Amino acid sequence: MPATPRVRQKDNPRAFFRFAPLVSEDRDEYQALLKGAKRLASEGKVVRGVAVTDELYDLILFCVHSFVRPTTTELYALKHNDIALQSDPKRLLVTVRNGKTGFRVANSMSGAVSAYERLRKRYPDVGGEDYLFLPNYANRATAARIFARQFNVLLDETGLKHDPITETERSVYCLRHAAICMRIILSHGKVNIFNLAKNAGTSVEQIERFYAKHLPLSREMAKNLQCFGEE
Repeated sequence: MPATPRVRQKDNPRAFFRFAPLVSEDRDEYQALLKGAKRLASEGKVVRGVAVTDELYDLILFCVHSFVRPTTTELYALKHNDIALQSDPKRLLVTVRNGKTGFRVANSMSGAVSAYERLRKRYPDVGGEDYLFLPNYANRATAARIFARQFNVLLDETGLKHDPITETERSVYCLRHAAICMRIILSHGKVNIFNLAKNAGTSVEQIERFYAKHLPLSREMAKNLQCFGEE
């Protein structure tokens, strides 16, 4: 049998919003994004007939701290019955019923809790079977388009539309990429990659191919690399 040639794969890094300590605090793109969302809401910016509110800010926080994909089958499909508040540590249990990789229950970071609590206050009359974001829009594709348009305006306003590293245009999906990168970097290399992959509804291979190998070694990772066993 002749040898089968191996097809070489080219893995392009995913575009995301850079954050401290990957960059200096004055160049923190994630914080610039949050501040920009607050500013658009306070200015009463209107995009295609829909006013930007603090719900855009909370959507950004929820995405980054829950690892869900900003799609009609994950983020925009979430209902209040899919959310359970937990303590020790403070977090949400997020039930994704029909995600890209099927059913999963994900643990959020604590930052998603405050965003969820504000959503409850914003829509005090919603029930368990109402959607988290823009519950007045039964068509979830419409809800997704509203936020996508507002997010694109936000990217233009903050000058963050183009990612100079990947040479690609950013979208709301880059929030998920930022979430995964943050866990790898901000945990100082201590996060369990298998646990992260399971929680995010992806695989260890995907995280290693598209995220981990394109991130620089942190100071803690470098120290770990140079450590010696105890006698």
